[in-house]
Amino acid sequence: MQAWGQRALFWPEVGMLVIADLHLGKGDVFRRGGIPLPGGGTAGDLQRLGQLVEATAARRLMILGDVLHGALNREAPWLSTWDSWRARHATLSVEAVLGNHDRALDAERLGLHVHGEEHRQADLVFRHEPVASAEGHVLAGHVHPVRRVRAVGLSARLPVFWLSPDCSVLPAFSAFTGGFEVRPRPGDRLLACTGKTVIALPVAGRSNS
Repeated sequence: MQAWGQRALFWPEVGMLVIADLHLGKGDVFRRGGIPLPGGGTAGDLQRLGQLVEATAARRLMILGDVLHGALNREAPWLSTWDSWRARHATLSVEAVLGNHDRALDAERLGLHVHGEEHRQADLVFRHEPVASAEGHVLAGHVHPVRRVRAVGLSARLPVFWLSPDCSVLPAFSAFTGGFEVRPRPGDRLLACTGKTVIALPVAGRSNS
């Protein structure tokens, strides 16, 4: 499994791109709630996703829950943006497991296949919440893991892959998300996403300060 700095995993043997927490239409949900936000967030996320699909030649896309952020508003501008993206990648199998924000997910309308709350393939278990499974290594989202990175002239919270022996948590793919500052345990690894590559971060003996 390959980790990409654009917040995705790629499984070359089956041609599967894996992302978590796409949160389609999140800005629209906030705007309908009276919070003025600029548009274009979903378009930006889909542009990055399309670039990943093309760069990897992926045949399948697996979304680890929270495909949507709220109820499907059929008049929202982002929906036509999604339709155009889906048409450009018509041969791509788009699949998902359900997340806590997906109560109103209309799989047929969005052109995707939903596996339910969990999908198993080979020795991997795809689900939204990072709970260990006796069935295999879990790939999950939900947490939106981030880590503060300090270097010369730089202090930033970067999205990270949080890798543990029994469960790996992907960073939120959507750029319009908050983040949880992770506390890695012994044996864990963190890979920070720069947007172009991934950087292994030291974790032994470190705190979240």
